Parts: sequence; C-alpha cells; structure tokens
Amino acid sequence: MKKRALSLVMAAAVAGTMLTGCGSTEGEKTADKKDSITVLVESGSPAEALAKETAADFKEETGCEVIVDAVAYTGMYDKLSTEIKAKQAAHDVACMDVVWLAAFADAIEPLKDADTSDFLPTLEESGTIDGNLLGYPMWVNSKILIYRKDLIPEDKVPKTWEEYQSLAEELKTDDMYGTTVFGSGSDAVCSFLDFACQAGAEGLVFDKDGNVNITDQAYADALQFMVDTAGADYTPSDSLSTAATESQELFTNGKTAMQLNWSHQYPAAVEALGADKVGCAPMIAGKAGIGATTGPWYECVMKNSENKEMAQKYVEFMYDHNADYMDLTLKIAGRTSVYEEAGKTEGNEHTTAVLETLGAEQTQARPMVTTWAQIEEVLTGVVESCLGGADIQETLEAAKTEIEAIGM
Repeated sequence: MKKRALSLVMAAAVAGTMLTGCGSTEGEKTADKKDSITVLVESGSPAEALAKETAADFKEETGCEVIVDAVAYTGMYDKLSTEIKAKQAAHDVACMDVVWLAAFADAIEPLKDADTSDFLPTLEESGTIDGNLLGYPMWVNSKILIYRKDLIPEDKVPKTWEEYQSLAEELKTDDMYGTTVFGSGSDAVCSFLDFACQAGAEGLVFDKDGNVNITDQAYADALQFMVDTAGADYTPSDSLSTAATESQELFTNGKTAMQLNWSHQYPAAVEALGADKVGCAPMIAGKAGIGATTGPWYECVMKNSENKEMAQKYVEFMYDHNADYMDLTLKIAGRTSVYEEAGKTEGNEHTTAVLETLGAEQTQARPMVTTWAQIEEVLTGVVESCLGGADIQETLEAAKTEIEAIGM
C-alpha cells in the first residue's frame, strides 16, 4: 500500500499546512533554527495527528519547538524532491512512504546504533539501503482477511486460495457477493504482489541478483488467481474500478461477505457493523504459504538539516511514542511489543492477524529501487490488461521488457 488509503480514511481531519508550537505559519516562522525543527507529515494522517499531540511534550522535554508541515500525499514527494535538489533544508525530519526511501537515500541521515529489536517483522530490512538504516518505523500495514463472522463460523474461515474461492461461491446470494478483487491503481499492484508472494515469488519484481523475475510461474499463478476470482459470479463485475476504499464500502454496506484488505479497515468495519459481525484472520496462503507485501512508513532525519542533533532526538522520541498510534483512527503502529499488547484488547484483533502475516516466510517488501513509480505504472497496466482479458504470459513478457528498460 502506497498509503493513499490513509488520507481517504481520515479525510475529515484538518488538511493543509498546519503548525504546532506558537501558532505561527511556516512563512512566518520566527524561532531561531537551533530552537526548532520542522517536520513533514501527510495531511490527515496519523502522522499529523500524533506530531501535533506530542509537540508540547517534546518542547517541554528539550526546549525545541516542533513545526508541523502537513502536505497531501500527492505533494509530499515533489516537495522533498524540490528542496533536496536545491540543497535547502526546509525540513529537518520527514515522514516517508517506504517506496520513496531509495529515491531519497542520499539525502537521509542514516541512523547509528538504533535498537531494532522491537521493529515489527520486515521493517528493518525494508528500511535499510546499502547497509544503512534510514529511519524509525512509524507503522506498517499489510492485507489481512476481513470477514462477516456472523455468516462464517470460525472453523470455516478460509486459509488457502481454494478455500477462499469455494467459500466465496457458497456465500453469494442475490443481495451479497462472496468477495472482491482489487483491479484499480496501486492497490491492484499490491494485491498482485501479495498473491505472487503466496505463489512462491522469491524477490518481488527483481530476484536477489537484480534480474527482473515477473515472468516466473509465481506471477502467472497470481494473475490467474485474480482473473479467475474476478470472472466468477461471486465478485462484482467492476473489479477494474475496485480498490481498498470501494471494497470496504461494499463490505460495510453488507454487499460482500469477506475481503482481503489493509488491516486498518478492520477497526473501521467493526465500528460500522459491530464487533458481533466482523472478524479477521491472517492473509490467505497459496502453494508457498501465507505471504503479503508490506506498506510501512518511516520517520527520517534529513542530511541537510541545520539542527540534526535535535532532529535525531525527535525521531527517537516519536519511536518511544509509537504505541500512541494505536489510539488513533487507523490503529496501526511499527513495534512488535505495541502490536502484541494491543492484540489483548477487543477491537484490535487485526494486530494479531498482521503479526502472523508479517512473520510468514513469504511476506516481502516491495523492491527498494529509485524507479518504483515507473515500475508500478507498468504493473498496474499488467493487472488491468489481464483482468480485461489479455493473455497472461504475453502480458508478463512485455512488462518484463519494459521494466528492464526502466532499470532500478
């Protein structure tokens, strides 16, 4: 998950560039630079909410003012790119989607002597480039199974592709579909890669030697699973227009019996339908077992910061406050201990499902390459073409050629 779903879920939150501290605006900032840091966050996200909630405590602890620059997801990458190219340190700390780390690696100050023992599975690996850990994890997301537990007994919760399809067919009625397929945008790409993990892919898009591997059988099997499911009468006919938000709307409106969706959709579904009607479980398994592609965010210190020492203290401070993310709408975080503790509370069952999914051998991060945005466009076309009836093997061969031309 490019985490665009985060903004959609929290669209009611205050948007635009906001500041925490003395109530000044970014253009009017008068504090001495050594007495302040500026933090880039996604507007409407948990990052914005927690940065504002903790700013006063950080100032009390350190004497440093925290200025929060909240920008829409679509503008964050461009804003960082512009200031990095200009060698201007407009931000001391930046919250980053994992898919941006490779592009900005040279502009990020590596963490030294960070204790990674409490990182959730996969988070140290996906945050490390060329041996350098680039940030502290804020949260991670993966898809899990979310289902109507008033319709599906615990002993019938599907664990495999075959069980999932069979149950979806069984649950279909004139008023309800069995499940959905994500065929739109980055959510479709993540689903494709989820299923490729489960089918046995070793390295996503690129193998360990850097070779494009999407013509391997695992990718063909993943696409065939998506095509078969989308073409069945137990899924809506408009899969090409369906992503996480649309699937969640169908589920919470009682139009689907189960879905494979991002874990933060579980507490939202419980709130909409009631705890007695919604259950969750780890991701389903293909022939290689459970697997998923992850969607973490990291909090990073910018190399050109004029207040690098304080920026370092800030990211450590926020990592210490990681459990506070569980009190926010999405209820996702980045520490194993936080998930283990949260899972003991009713309504947070998704954290246990995520832990098992992340801990599965086939769960993998998207490739850490600077060209991911272009590659994702190619993969979006792959899913859309195959769901539209194109030959799977021919489509994968063509995509391999395109990705090899794009490079890493």
